[in-house]
Amino acid sequence: MAPTPHTILGAKHLLCPLCPPCETPNAADRLRPSTDQRSLVCAQNHTFDIAKQGYVNLLPVQQKKSLTPGDNKEMVLARKKFLGLGYYKPLVNTLVESCTHHLSTRQTETAPVILDAGCGEGYYTDKLHNALVIQHPDLTTYGFDIAKPAVIEAAKRNKLLSCFVSTIKAVPVATQSCDLIISVFSPMQPSQFQRLLKPSGNLMVLCAGKNHLHQLKSLLYDNTSDYDEDKFLAQMDSHFTLSKRIPIQQTMEMKSNHDILSLLAMTPHFWRTSPEAKKQLDCIQQLAVDIDVQLLQFTPKPPIAQDANNSGT
Repeated sequence: MAPTPHTILGAKHLLCPLCPPCETPNAADRLRPSTDQRSLVCAQNHTFDIAKQGYVNLLPVQQKKSLTPGDNKEMVLARKKFLGLGYYKPLVNTLVESCTHHLSTRQTETAPVILDAGCGEGYYTDKLHNALVIQHPDLTTYGFDIAKPAVIEAAKRNKLLSCFVSTIKAVPVATQSCDLIISVFSPMQPSQFQRLLKPSGNLMVLCAGKNHLHQLKSLLYDNTSDYDEDKFLAQMDSHFTLSKRIPIQQTMEMKSNHDILSLLAMTPHFWRTSPEAKKQLDCIQQLAVDIDVQLLQFTPKPPIAQDANNSGT
């Protein structure tokens, strides 16, 4: 059996997903290493084994809407393959720069905690951790995703990440534990993210702009719908304030059919378009494709202010 990952055993903020939330949570309510250090266990003796790849499955059966929720192995490997080509490096650089700046402004000496909500195969999680740990050697980086194949790849990518299978609708992490939450092209859970963040924490969201990959989409669809930013910001407004917006706009000069098909395979468009539409890409050897992404930085609203806003007064 492979050695038990020290990073998982050292995780200090995990809650049992099977136990009801405590009104006055404390350290005794958190998961801890088992005696043989091969699993995590709670005070009620609910036990979660550490897989040989170095992750833990914290997704109860009752939270699963299908037998294998989230992206399948084929989709995960396609995303890993494309991201490994480096085309999305501008996104990583902007995310690292913003997170570095936020951690540098903290008014506390406690070890920083980052949570990637919807970490996928761990590309962004890995790059961010490796960049930040140089200045913050006591950094804790959590990666959560509902797709087991994705979490396996994330755990294999970097043994210093603490990776878990879990729904982000109910992340089993203690309230106000996180200095940063990152969300990269993933669904939002504003109330959950607000609960997890420290009052001084930040939420960093990478989301697609209206022209993101529009050349590729134009080859696949007769009509493309615009991204509804107003709807997205309205969803966030109940729990967060938008504090900063950073546009990331570049053109990917794709010079091989291999790279073009790799891009398609890692997007939802691969599954949404007809075989006939996808076949049009088979003979294309060069394609300029726009990156149009925004990094949106949010600060959590105080719970009292949120309650006042929602009371109708």
